[in-house]
Amino acid sequence: MRRLVFLAQRLQQATSVVQEMQTLGVSEESIHVIAKDASLLEKIGLKPASETETTELENDIDWGMVAGGSFGLIAGLAAGTVLGPATLVLGGGAILASSLLGIGVGGWLGRLVGAETPATFLEKYEHALQQGGFLIVVDTPTEQMPMVHFTIRKHCPQALIEVFYPHWDHQQAA
Repeated sequence: MRRLVFLAQRLQQATSVVQEMQTLGVSEESIHVIAKDASLLEKIGLKPASETETTELENDIDWGMVAGGSFGLIAGLAAGTVLGPATLVLGGGAILASSLLGIGVGGWLGRLVGAETPATFLEKYEHALQQGGFLIVVDTPTEQMPMVHFTIRKHCPQALIEVFYPHWDHQQAA
């Protein structure tokens, strides 16, 4: 899966490229449009991008859970060491409970931070969006990329098409 991001300068370009992508078999859930006025998008039938596409929500939740779990593990180990022999019997449970609590609290804090942090790729398009442009984000399987790329070029010949590897699809080294 790849995420393609490009800018359509006019509303006509945005609607025609989205409609043609849907006829190619790209699902409506895979196409997201970002504009200055999201209510205009809903009126004309384009799906406005959600919080997940416009913020660093998923990434910050992940990092919050990792940091919170690590902190909870360290707190559980420290509590087991400080409280002495009584916690040897319950030590594993206390460590597990503190780790799980840390994961929950870290994920919650990550969500609070991520919901307020704009996606990093939006910075370079902010000026064009303020002038009335439409940023289109398409999640497409690798095998459909040539057809989708051709469709974008047909309707937006001057658009710069960026390709991202969504973190939920890109394998990380262990």
